[in-house]
Amino acid sequence: MDFSVLGPLRVRAGEKTVAVRRGHPRVLLTYLLLHPGEPVSGSLLADRTWNGCPPADAANAVHRMVSYLRRTLGAQEELPLHTTSGGYVLDVQAAAVDCARFSRLVRRAGDEPVRTLAALDQALSLWRGDPLADAADLPWATPYVTELEELHLQAQEQRLSCLLELGRHQEAVPAAQALARTYPLRENLTSSLMVALYRSGRQSDALAAAAALRRTLADELGLDPSPTVLDLERRILVQDPALAARPFVGADVPERTPTARPDSAGPEPREGTGHRVHRPRAVTSLVGRDAEITAVSSAFDEAGLLTLTGPGGTGKTRLALAVLGRGPSRGPEWFADLSGAHDAAAVASVVAAATGTPTAPGSDVVQAVVAHLGDQPGVLVLDTCEHVVGGAATLAAAVLHGCPQVRQLATSRRPLGVTGEVVWPVPPLTLPPAADDVSTEQIGRAASVELFAQRAAAVQPDFRISDANAADVAAICRVLDGLPLAIELAAAHADVVSPAGILQRLDDRFALLVSETRDVVARQRTLRAAISSSVDLLTADERALLTDLAVFAGTFDVDATAAVAGGEPGSTGTGHFRLLASLLRQSLVARAGPDRYRLLDSIRAYAGEMLARRGDASDVHRRHAEHHVAMAEAGDRQVRTDAQQPWLALLREVAPDLRAALRWCLDGNAPELGARLVGALAWFWTLEGQLAEARAWLDRAERTPIGDPRVRSRVLLGVGLVAAPLGRLVQARDACAEAADLSRSVGDDRGTGDALITLGVALWALGDLDGAAAAHDEAIDRLAAESDTWRRDVAVILRARTALDRHDADASDRAATALAAARRSGDAHLEGLALTQRARDALHSGDAPVAVRAAEEALRACRRIGYREGEAAALTLLARAELAGGTTVTAADLAEQAMRVAAAIDHRGALCHAAEALAAARAAAGDDSGALLLLEVAATDRRARGIPDSPVEQELTGRLAETLRARLGPRAEDAVRQAAAATLDDVVTQRLGTSAPSGRPPSVDDRSTADLGQPSPL
Repeated sequence: MDFSVLGPLRVRAGEKTVAVRRGHPRVLLTYLLLHPGEPVSGSLLADRTWNGCPPADAANAVHRMVSYLRRTLGAQEELPLHTTSGGYVLDVQAAAVDCARFSRLVRRAGDEPVRTLAALDQALSLWRGDPLADAADLPWATPYVTELEELHLQAQEQRLSCLLELGRHQEAVPAAQALARTYPLRENLTSSLMVALYRSGRQSDALAAAAALRRTLADELGLDPSPTVLDLERRILVQDPALAARPFVGADVPERTPTARPDSAGPEPREGTGHRVHRPRAVTSLVGRDAEITAVSSAFDEAGLLTLTGPGGTGKTRLALAVLGRGPSRGPEWFADLSGAHDAAAVASVVAAATGTPTAPGSDVVQAVVAHLGDQPGVLVLDTCEHVVGGAATLAAAVLHGCPQVRQLATSRRPLGVTGEVVWPVPPLTLPPAADDVSTEQIGRAASVELFAQRAAAVQPDFRISDANAADVAAICRVLDGLPLAIELAAAHADVVSPAGILQRLDDRFALLVSETRDVVARQRTLRAAISSSVDLLTADERALLTDLAVFAGTFDVDATAAVAGGEPGSTGTGHFRLLASLLRQSLVARAGPDRYRLLDSIRAYAGEMLARRGDASDVHRRHAEHHVAMAEAGDRQVRTDAQQPWLALLREVAPDLRAALRWCLDGNAPELGARLVGALAWFWTLEGQLAEARAWLDRAERTPIGDPRVRSRVLLGVGLVAAPLGRLVQARDACAEAADLSRSVGDDRGTGDALITLGVALWALGDLDGAAAAHDEAIDRLAAESDTWRRDVAVILRARTALDRHDADASDRAATALAAARRSGDAHLEGLALTQRARDALHSGDAPVAVRAAEEALRACRRIGYREGEAAALTLLARAELAGGTTVTAADLAEQAMRVAAAIDHRGALCHAAEALAAARAAAGDDSGALLLLEVAATDRRARGIPDSPVEQELTGRLAETLRARLGPRAEDAVRQAAAATLDDVVTQRLGTSAPSGRPPSVDDRSTADLGQPSPL
């Protein structure tokens, strides 16, 4: 009977494997096999089997377990498991247990390499997996496991030494690589790998192994390699003849074809013309790069030196290999992997080795390469140049000028900076559209999604993009900015967790995005390593600026960069623009449009960690907030001028940072500064229709203690601006009245006029037309004294609206005056508001064609600046004007459009108006029941939310309801009962196919909320 514990427990009787139940029986038998022929007490067996917590009847439990083993194993062959006075004895020879045989073979290994290698190979063949696998997690097993694993490593190290001594260095390479990856801190393993690589003609790879060890020791232990390793690296670099393999003198040496000349210190000299160095083989497919391959191939054919740049993980090397494989042959190829080079001399040596350039000690290696390549055509690839960019640039320039037929293709995270160099930034993979209504097929066509699907299928063969997972995969790709390395690392978890689970875990992306693949270079094994290897190359000033830039949630310009950095960095006098340009060229900052920049999300996350560690994060956040408060306050002024459209565009662009600044300030870090920002953004939010999100921020700001009455007044004005369209009219009235009083108390006529304008709007909506007129008249007087033309024009236009509703004799004159003022201002918002009054005046006068033209013009003005509230009002008015002109179908369509816009911004008053306009159109089309139902649900919504209608509208709606009831007769009650069972939101959903908003303000921390600059789904 034979027992194996170097892996899961295995018992063999002759050729037959005997099954032993998992759990306690295997643990008990494993312990006995570690002590063959020795008595083990029942109490000790119980302790070991049940991990220190044996059952109450431990003796009986052990006896039952032993009986089971005797029955199971004794059925095949008598099991010598005896009971003695000292306990239980497994009476087998040590040779019957694989761990004992393994130990004996390793310890018997001698100095003669042939016999030693045979013994070690026999020993290692016994190793099937983790030793004592069935008990390895129990504390008592740890010393045994440790001893066996150390012996296993010793056997592998001895085997490497034997292979090298026997001249079988090429065979030693994969074994040494695997061991060096598993035990990266053991210098002797890396030394063996370096020798094996060098003797196999792979000098550059040997130097790369030394550089990898240097980085690992520095990162993990803060140490440099030992003098022995450094001396070996030097000898490889200078091609010390003493490193060459020597023929082994001894018996029974198998004959092998040498892979490198035994009398040579380095690679075999290569012929120049016609020799092709095989480029590295791509082991996975290149996805989504057809356009880039074509473009780079075309550019490369015209360039003497082309450098592919981009952040770590964009696939620069893969793209370079694909370009080499595209089109006709360009002659011999020489691929120089510079990842292991650490200075200019190493760069030259690696390239010399790759090109087969013979060199002599003390010679100029760069000039030797140039002379060797000479006039022959060919392609020299300089891969991974960023950490030795100076040495790579020197060599590339020499080849560019001295070898006219050689084309050079470099990959680097930053340009080489050589005259004549063509820089080609490698972009991230294309992303799926972000819209909610994108189909699964459209998502699947994005290159980033295709890459995720392919790599996920590699670990989960049945993985496919489906309706169930497409949105999550798309979100993963967007969060990871289309970065191929990050997407591949994420997709590698598809066999463990769903795309939804991967997406959820990306909040801690650096912990998740780690490769389990053992043959991946260190800098690509984790997302953190890929970014860290770029950051490590920065100067102190560059690193400081990158850390500051982590505070930006969106895009930024040079001025914003200077603002958050807080003055001239460092003592060198280097300007922010120059530092920013350097970060951009090193692929750590990305362009986001003309004169705007951004950090990829993963780089921002890494820089954010640096900022948190640096200790001055609060100062940087404050500078960021102050900059955006200043921008918002300037924007609040400029959106009321003829510069309105570019400023609206800018505020939309910086929306993520406005939100980030608000969150930081109102989380208790700078409450009054946050209140200033809220007040400055209130009008922008109103224009954009961002009412629900604005309400959430304003509610927070209103609860904030504010010492400056001007700031408090601006916040209260904002509350009123947003509360009125949301139907919270009493709140709007009270907030604006308090704001006006605060501004009066400090002699601020402009602030008072602002508050009075919105107070008048609330009073008008509440039906207090006289109060509205008085508020607007006072506003006009105060703002005239301030020479504030824009605000005064707003008051004039709103005063005209009140005059129209009161049927004032001068109402038409006021409307004409308001329109002339609006056109002079160049403000599309004012123009739309004034044109609305012109259309209302014409409609009341019975001039439908004029009303249609004015409403159409108002609609165009509002849409020009994305003013959703004005768009809803103009559509409703246009619907009534078309209906007055007899075009019923068009009127109904316009009213439905108005309902959709009003529902999208949760403007309850506008939604009621639009529903009432649709009711009028339905009545004109003969659908009396549908029309009455619409009027009833709109009236119910008004009553529930306290939204009165203007007297003019009340009269129109009242007359229509009476007419419908009369026409329907007894059937009117059916429509009323249907209306009682429904809500206006039900009508929006059922009739228009649009989800109605909940009326609940969103959490300001909810990332699903649309950006400030986009129409909110609420």
